[in-house]
Amino acid sequence: MQLLVLLVVAVLGAHGSALKSYLVDASWEDVISAGGMHIGHGRAKRFVGLNTTQPNIPYQPCYLPNGSKGRCRHLHHCVLEDFKSDFMKYMDYICIIKRSSLGACCPDEFNSGPEALAGDLPATAPRDELQVLTKIVRAENRGCGLSTRTMSRVVGARPGNPRDWPWMASVTPEGFEQYCGGVLITDRHVLTAAHCTRRWKANELFVRLGEYDLKRTNDSRTYNFKVVEIRQHTGFDISNYRHDIAILKLHRPAVFNTYVWPICLPPAGLNLVDEIAVVIGWGTKFYGGPHSDVLMEVSVPVWEHQRCADSFTATIFEENLCAGGPEGGRDSCQGDSGGPLMYQMSSGRWAVIGVVSWGVRCGEPQHPGLYTRVDKYLSWIVQNTVF
Repeated sequence: MQLLVLLVVAVLGAHGSALKSYLVDASWEDVISAGGMHIGHGRAKRFVGLNTTQPNIPYQPCYLPNGSKGRCRHLHHCVLEDFKSDFMKYMDYICIIKRSSLGACCPDEFNSGPEALAGDLPATAPRDELQVLTKIVRAENRGCGLSTRTMSRVVGARPGNPRDWPWMASVTPEGFEQYCGGVLITDRHVLTAAHCTRRWKANELFVRLGEYDLKRTNDSRTYNFKVVEIRQHTGFDISNYRHDIAILKLHRPAVFNTYVWPICLPPAGLNLVDEIAVVIGWGTKFYGGPHSDVLMEVSVPVWEHQRCADSFTATIFEENLCAGGPEGGRDSCQGDSGGPLMYQMSSGRWAVIGVVSWGVRCGEPQHPGLYTRVDKYLSWIVQNTVF
């Protein structure tokens, strides 16, 4: 409490009648434009800094005004709606990081800045047109991307755990055991590759959620859906696989449970060079080989874009993301198309950063797999996720 009083005095100054007026007019923009604020008085007075280079990481535990637990983050990375329009409410959230920087006690589920979750795409379809107009659910409150799986640096391919990837979808025409992959982004929409949809009409495709072992035909955890609409990117070019992305609309909403859950969309511009991502699917175990009956996963590093472009004679577009073991052997393969390349963010949530698109055979040294880079299509996804 003493700290809060000193902070208010330091920010507003002790000039009698001017104090009350500034209390009303103060805003967090004023603090940011000043680069911080003074705390204390006399010889103990010190400037507590605020700048955009401060990292977006959680510091010491703290308590929110409602009594819930949170973590102290730099103010730049935790501008809450509660005090965004009324800076004085920030006093209820204030914390100091390493005795030198301003912070805010931030809810554990809050994330912003470089790893903010994307957009306002709801995870659950509204029930009627009125809700379409009024129900906007912020991504960080959706519960997307939650899994029992934590990131690991598994070098080789291995079977996934049935509960690890609840957003994985099998996209298959009638008569095929396995065709393409996809990933659930709402309870009515699956993201996949355009080349998986170009030969088919909507009523010829089926989506299976909760799938793990293709040989278990009586698995009560799997749910089958008809596809009622295909939103294939109009710029898709089969000659070079540019804009290789599509959205499938399911005939009914999926019910979320342990085995069926939506993944998060990524933030725009997330720098993933040399980060480890995970690709999953039922694709072939090697080029020209048999597909896997169980869902497989492999960890792959993300390549720097120019390095990737230099590895191919074909054009690598800005909308591509490259990932794979440089020594070979770690890659997606035939039948994995449309499936997700996933990255676990610092919040612990998983985001789909790429859609399996193409490659030179599978696992070739110095030839990574090519993925459609999802953060380049966030606006397109929101516009085409029609309920």
